[in-house]
Amino acid sequence: MSDRGFQYAHYRRLPTGAHGLDPKEVQRDQRERLQAALIDLVARHGYHAVRILDLTQLARVSRPTFYSLYADKEELFVAAYEEIAELTAQTIVEAYSAVGHPDGRLRVAMRAFAALASAEPEAISLVVLGAYGAGCKALEHSNRTLETIEHGIRAVRSGSARNGAGSTDITVKMILGGVREVTAARLRRGCTGDLLGLADELAAWAASYPAELPAGLEGAAPARAQAPSESQRPALPSERALRAEGRLPSGRHDLPRQFIVKNQRERIVDATAAIVAEKGLAGLTIPEISRRANVSNQTFYEMYPTKHDAFLGAQKVGLHQALGVMVEAYDAHAGDWPRSVAAGLRALIDYLASEPAHAHLTLVDTFGASPRAIEIRDTALHAFAAYLGPGYELAREEGIDVPDIAAEAVAGGIWQVFHQYIQDERGSELTDAAPQIVYMALIPFLGPKAAAEAALRTPGDTRSSAARRS
Repeated sequence: MSDRGFQYAHYRRLPTGAHGLDPKEVQRDQRERLQAALIDLVARHGYHAVRILDLTQLARVSRPTFYSLYADKEELFVAAYEEIAELTAQTIVEAYSAVGHPDGRLRVAMRAFAALASAEPEAISLVVLGAYGAGCKALEHSNRTLETIEHGIRAVRSGSARNGAGSTDITVKMILGGVREVTAARLRRGCTGDLLGLADELAAWAASYPAELPAGLEGAAPARAQAPSESQRPALPSERALRAEGRLPSGRHDLPRQFIVKNQRERIVDATAAIVAEKGLAGLTIPEISRRANVSNQTFYEMYPTKHDAFLGAQKVGLHQALGVMVEAYDAHAGDWPRSVAAGLRALIDYLASEPAHAHLTLVDTFGASPRAIEIRDTALHAFAAYLGPGYELAREEGIDVPDIAAEAVAGGIWQVFHQYIQDERGSELTDAAPQIVYMALIPFLGPKAAAEAALRTPGDTRSSAARRS
């Protein structure tokens, strides 16, 4: 690691000609400049938009020099990511391990991470967001970093085998996901100064989660750390997608134009989601979308100017449907907020399991698509967090002090748990983890005991949460 931390000499070209510099020192400098250029460009434009030409021009190295140092852009990304991730994991785990009291450990660790993120926002942005969409090797390194942090925190949090490496407890994964989400949101908005002020709030939120799960809440084992390769991604069409593949009658028919357009658009959306699930974002092409959707290229262009617009359309449809089924289940239990949250989350999980292609596009592929896709995703996440709002009033009635950041952190933590399961092609196992996820959502507002009761309640139990507590 550079003795300057993440601060590189920004793109200062070395002297040309006979300069007497050690060739190893020259290569080290060129690598640092290329890594700095990658960090800058990914933060500004996203990984997929960065070209080798952009990197070499910003770093002031030649194209042949680039390829003498790195095989491709992904190898450069992994090199930069490893250096930053190593220091990030070391900072968090060492700070967490240095203090004896659990609440004190959390505060110190959060403050250390917030200070690092505030000092090096672009570098930390690469850790919390950059690996999404950057290829399988990058995801493997990202998962390895999270696994290192999880293992270090678990080792201090609880020494029991129950919370060890093979634990079915997703608490630490949930906490890290919430912290990462809150951090990423501030980094994207350029509000890095807010992170230091939020460190204690995040620590208080994390401290609301007990060290061990109550009996009966052990669900499916956590998603595996290693991401599947592109070749391992199966075709995962939903029943709705299969129905949409049918071509409309050819020739003269009495179908209204509005119905025809709606059907064609739905087929394009579902074809887009299915292709991305099978081949990844890089495998998405307009001819393949048209063929799969049984429409002409001309029809495609009448509805979407580019394949990226089709991706955004599929993303919006998936998010709209997911929120729709969640809200319908939530509203069915108006007046009993814990039960509403439990019903909404279970309905959302059932949707993700039944629509694996849309789930993958929405939860995994979105991050690698574009800044616009992330904006759409953030809007949906804020809408999801809004349904946790009533929990603050309920907590006040019960005398529970809830940090203001709790709803945002819970929503982010749940999203990250979903992301991990879907990324590892284990969406069907989310159903087993549903009680834990409900429990994690409710703990900050109800406390562990009431949250566990709500999470373990069977869907057919008609008694209100208040009646169960009385």
